[in-house]
Amino acid sequence: MLVVNADKKVRSHPSFALSGGDRILIVDDEPSVLETLTAVLEEAGCYVRTASGPGEALERVSENSFHIAFVDNYLGAVQGVTLMGELLKLSPDLAVVIMTGNPSLDLAVDALKQGASDFICKPFRVNELLVSIDHVKRKKEVEQQQKDLVAHLELKVKEKTDELKQTYLSVLVSFSKAVEKKDLGTYGHSVRVSAFSCDIATTLGLAKEEVENIRAASLLHDIGKIGISDAILSKKAPLNDEEMTIIRSHPQKGVDIINPLKQFDFLLPAILHHHEWYDGSGYPAGLSGEAIPLAARIITAADTYDAILSDRPYRSAADQRKAVEVLTAGAGMQFDKQVVRAFIEVLNNSRKT
Repeated sequence: MLVVNADKKVRSHPSFALSGGDRILIVDDEPSVLETLTAVLEEAGCYVRTASGPGEALERVSENSFHIAFVDNYLGAVQGVTLMGELLKLSPDLAVVIMTGNPSLDLAVDALKQGASDFICKPFRVNELLVSIDHVKRKKEVEQQQKDLVAHLELKVKEKTDELKQTYLSVLVSFSKAVEKKDLGTYGHSVRVSAFSCDIATTLGLAKEEVENIRAASLLHDIGKIGISDAILSKKAPLNDEEMTIIRSHPQKGVDIINPLKQFDFLLPAILHHHEWYDGSGYPAGLSGEAIPLAARIITAADTYDAILSDRPYRSAADQRKAVEVLTAGAGMQFDKQVVRAFIEVLNNSRKT
């Protein structure tokens, strides 16, 4: 059931971004739901409008601008997921949250794949509603940052000025930080992977230009995750086959993001193949041995090492000893032996300093 008095405690929490400027549409055929949610959100200072069916919802969106629409998935003959597609045609920037009293993982995955920003199950408490609003707003913020950064890079590429080279690394770092805001458990991951990758490349004797190229590619190696649902990225339970397929799409998504920027074509092979295994059992192409770009082989080792040392939703961090054991055991299978040797040399040297 909806617990109206739970909202006061949640709204006062500093991590929530609910503000009086939020414009919210609620679509539900239950009058009690519309009445209760309207009261709660208007008390918080939000602009709220309601609709009891698909036609009214489309009319509301065509006449008004909304930030978020909460849409019940069962609206008579029309499903909320179907209505969502029509709403997004009218208002592409609208964030849609699907609500349902008959939840299933398949429905949640389907809703998210079709463009839903979040998915909540009835009955829910008011604090869950506010958590969803906060989640959607943060997600939209990150998406806008990503769009702004891409637009910034495109402008710089067109200008072909020296300023692009000077701001190059700072823009890339901004990209990586924008991605990692989606999952606080990985914050700083790309920066650390970049540092490890450059140290490995230097130890292997690569030229300065090659090292800088690897620095850039490793900063962007997970950029494709910006296109993957937070519900999957932060899931604490094991992923099912469909979710794993979505996760494994992030290298290609990363390439799709960078590909329009032709000046950065040199980054694409490392981004695309950083999950290939030396024995050919990785993805997305199943490359093996030296057919895998050297930059990707370096990033694979650095990425795995940092992941082991980091807390993730599904496990706690391990120590450096365990991480080195994984690298050593995987040499020749997951990792290039030469890269592993260089990485261990880097780690040994860092202990001495």
